[in-house]
Amino acid sequence: MSKDDKKRYLILKDSNIPKGLILLAIPLMLNNFLKTFHDVIDMFFVGRIPGSGTAAVAAIQLTFPVVFTFLALGIGLSVAGTALISQFVGSGQDDDARRYASQLVTLSLIIGGVIMVVSFFGAPYIMRLMGVDPTSFEFRNSVAYLRIRAFELPLLFVFFSYLATRQASGDTLSPVLVSGSAIVLNMILSPIFITVFGLGVPGAAYATLIANGVVMPIAIYGLFFAKTGITIKPAYMRLELGVTKDIIRTAVPASLGQAITAVGFGVMNGIIYSYGTETVAAFGVGNRIMSMILHPVMAIGGVLSAYIGQNIGAQNVARAKLTFRKAMGLSFWLMVAGSTFLMFIRTPMASLFIIDDPQTLSLASDYMFYILIGLPLMGVFQTFMGTYNGTGNTHYSFILSVVRLWILRIPLVIVMREFTTLGSSGIWYAVLISNLLIMVVGFALYKRIDFKPKVTLDDGTRKPVELRPAG
Repeated sequence: MSKDDKKRYLILKDSNIPKGLILLAIPLMLNNFLKTFHDVIDMFFVGRIPGSGTAAVAAIQLTFPVVFTFLALGIGLSVAGTALISQFVGSGQDDDARRYASQLVTLSLIIGGVIMVVSFFGAPYIMRLMGVDPTSFEFRNSVAYLRIRAFELPLLFVFFSYLATRQASGDTLSPVLVSGSAIVLNMILSPIFITVFGLGVPGAAYATLIANGVVMPIAIYGLFFAKTGITIKPAYMRLELGVTKDIIRTAVPASLGQAITAVGFGVMNGIIYSYGTETVAAFGVGNRIMSMILHPVMAIGGVLSAYIGQNIGAQNVARAKLTFRKAMGLSFWLMVAGSTFLMFIRTPMASLFIIDDPQTLSLASDYMFYILIGLPLMGVFQTFMGTYNGTGNTHYSFILSVVRLWILRIPLVIVMREFTTLGSSGIWYAVLISNLLIMVVGFALYKRIDFKPKVTLDDGTRKPVELRPAG
């Protein structure tokens, strides 16, 4: 049995679904941990910039929703690619999968180039719209950070295409080797540029740009010449109306959901900024630490998308639904264990990044307390997102993301600020309540999924691929 057939068997036939989810998710988990560790390293050294550590942390935190907004289109294309390509893979229509993968790369490169220009020239206007004082340290450094990182966007968009084609094939390791190499290199370069060269916040951006620029050619090579899974063909890279429409129709809701969520976090940051730099820094540090626990279920959600997509392509609806239930239980209990562990060490963890600032440290500890209580709900949330994306119902992902942030969280934060005397604690309550209420919406949307293919599959005359256990 070839490597590709082994992966298909694991996804389509193996009776131990949690084992398959974990095996495929482990590389993504490791990558996510590396990414978080890199962010922690950045925060660690940025927080020690003499005389402006807290403001420097706040400057990077302010850029997060902006960067995420720009990446949203790439993430949406990746989500669409994984959903559509995996359905072809599950059906055994590999040539159709290659055609969709090839045109996904073309779209990604075009859109990444456009977003690069917007990011570079629009950075100061965006930060002003977020309410950041143009004369402040945070404004100067956040604008510099955004402009430097703009140049990596085309490469990142192509990498999202690579990620989609590999995950749709059941290969979660290869993308991790590429992005993991970039992260390790980034961690080496960050302290050099931030501290040794004395570049401060822009140094963190230069380190990221250089690290991605060095390793991304490996992903580009893999797109064309990988020995397993789906590869692209230059002859298929010319855009076709039908394929482009399928990709964009599936990508747009996912992209809009990601972008509107990122804009929402920008609005949230603007509101939080009104509480003072200490609250912004506490929010940023708390989120960085939280992500270390959340990344495993995000990895499972990403794997779940390909799992369900392939089973829909193989017209195995019962297994797709069973996979959803198994993934939800696995994610929920992982978050229970992780949040319980982190609850007892949250203050010492925060103290690694907040130096000689008791007020900010206290705020970060309080924030993490409330987030950890509701963290198991985020495991459920990620399961819903993976299922909606895998079935091609990305408009449900859009609804879930927008309702959680714009209909629930932001109005709650505003109400807490304007009509209570809770101070920054009102933000923490709003986050917890919104995570709880969105579960109702998630279950309601899941009931509407039909688990039907979103691509044109063979009419049944093709002989199916025979899959047997290895050995």
